[in-house]
Amino acid sequence: MGIICVERVVVAVRDLAASRENWRRAGFSIATDEFDGDGIRIARLAAGAVEIDLCSARSAKSESPLARHLRDATGNDSGSGIIGWVWGVRGVLISEEREPGSAKSIESIQLPGLEQPSVKAEMLTSGLPGVVTAAVPINLDIESRRQSLARLCGTNLNTVDYLEHIVVMTPVLSDAITANEAVGVPCKRIREVGNGARQAFFKLEQTVLEIVGPATRGRPGCWGLALMCSDIAQAVATSRANGLQATEPKVAIQGGQIARIVDPLDGVAIAFMQPGPRRDD
Repeated sequence: MGIICVERVVVAVRDLAASRENWRRAGFSIATDEFDGDGIRIARLAAGAVEIDLCSARSAKSESPLARHLRDATGNDSGSGIIGWVWGVRGVLISEEREPGSAKSIESIQLPGLEQPSVKAEMLTSGLPGVVTAAVPINLDIESRRQSLARLCGTNLNTVDYLEHIVVMTPVLSDAITANEAVGVPCKRIREVGNGARQAFFKLEQTVLEIVGPATRGRPGCWGLALMCSDIAQAVATSRANGLQATEPKVAIQGGQIARIVDPLDGVAIAFMQPGPRRDD
């Protein structure tokens, strides 16, 4: 199984109509049609070649593993947030590599597809507390996926071009590094951030997984998204025009500019970024 990208991010929401409006106010264009299957309803938006799925469990009886995770996520205090992501795999999935009659079964889920109405994804063990992962085969290159999602979802008014990084909090950073490297995603760099915490960085295509440990606040799991824009001032202005609070752009640690939406969208911390010259750590 050759993992080449983060294919999509999965966000658990309680009220899909309200969540569509939340993300629209932040300047995202959302596909008109929704996916409905296995007791799950999904609204789709795009950050370049990475799909963001707003997912609600519409059935308390569905035994789909994703439906179970969604019910668990929306039943906690926060009620929403990123529950994980789907790896894009070039080649075959784990079940197709196994010998016929293998004793251990692999749970699968149905998700909306780009080349067809739905696609089968296999649930994987993430090795990260509070994080759900799956894998799906992909045949399209990054530019083809970007174009397909743009046709499906439309143009983002916030000028978001791609998903720059996903931030994950974990209790034991070394375990997270081991888990990712076990599925073929090598750690690129480790950075000390003070107070005993470190960041590990894993990069696939344009997207970085930034895993921070040990987690010092809240429960472990996915925390937020940083989204690269072509015009950060427009991203901030669009959010403010739609009644959201957004900070003024400032110089980012790694270079360029960064601004944040003050209140999370459905439990997801959102940062807008704009490219610029890199700075030394």
